[in-house]
Amino acid sequence: MTWLGEQLGRIADDMPERDLAARAIAAHQRRRRNVMALAAAAVAVVTMIAVTVAVRALPGEPRAAARPSAPPELPVIKVGTLPTAESAPVYVAQSQGYFEEEGLTVEPVLVTGAGAATPPVEAGRLDLAYTDYVTLFRANERGKDFTIVAGLYRSAPGDLAIVVNARSKIRTVRDLKRKKIAIPNLGGLGQLTVTAALKRAGLKPRDVMMAEKPYPEMLHALSAGQFDAALLVEPFVTVGRERSRIVADAIPPEFASLPTAGLAATAEWVREHPRTLAAFQRALAKAQRLIANDPRQVREVLPTYSKTSPKEAAAMTLGSYPAELDLTELKRVADLTHAHGLVERPVDLRGAVGG
Repeated sequence: MTWLGEQLGRIADDMPERDLAARAIAAHQRRRRNVMALAAAAVAVVTMIAVTVAVRALPGEPRAAARPSAPPELPVIKVGTLPTAESAPVYVAQSQGYFEEEGLTVEPVLVTGAGAATPPVEAGRLDLAYTDYVTLFRANERGKDFTIVAGLYRSAPGDLAIVVNARSKIRTVRDLKRKKIAIPNLGGLGQLTVTAALKRAGLKPRDVMMAEKPYPEMLHALSAGQFDAALLVEPFVTVGRERSRIVADAIPPEFASLPTAGLAATAEWVREHPRTLAAFQRALAKAQRLIANDPRQVREVLPTYSKTSPKEAAAMTLGSYPAELDLTELKRVADLTHAHGLVERPVDLRGAVGG
């Protein structure tokens, strides 16, 4: 007889049979509960471990996940901007501290136009700079190697206009024949939009004279009689309302929502500074998302880098500031550039977009 049998025998001698059965059943139930509790605890531990692993495996916040472990190659970069509404995301990102969060110090440098920004970018005096895309397409066709690294702005009706002096007798685009028109730079988006407006009016580019003039100087040049008309962008369309008159909206349906401005660098700079560029792009995109949710950010920051009053900034027409570069829309710009004769060959976007 086993030890257990002996114990049960003694117990049987001391109590009625039914008490023995009840005790045995109770002991069995206790053992079963203990086994079940142990199993449940084991399941809980396994589940907790699995949840912990799963949480660790989830993708982090996109911006943090995209950030490289090493800091930017360049802690300070210079970025060419225009004193227009188009450049606002750079200044919003700076004012909100987004560049600083990425370990970057960005020094905006005002330039007079996309054409004027090209030489200092090529020479390394600027790291990135404003481009109107058409200027970049033309430069690359001539053998340069510039790359679009970020979008800045998409147009809206009324934010780009052909204007004349308020006292001018010019009433329509057709009246511009044999007249002198100020544009920010030859061979850029300004020339493209004016050329398209002339075509709609039955005129050709050779029917007018286009000459370069920086946006901030155009209204004074009109008043002084140096030009018969000028192509203005916001905020200058609004700033000039009292002394100029709009002859034509330079953003017709054909150009609706057209990407008009971005940032460019040399292909070599992009290859040599991938972490710097990625940090800049993250900060800029964060500013653009902020603007999309709160357009007042543009109206508040514009007076800090242009000669615009808060009242004028509040009244101006604004386009949009997409955080992502839309290649389909950018192709529209490329196709229009080719269709209107500003480049000889169709633009290959694969060689123009990078980063």
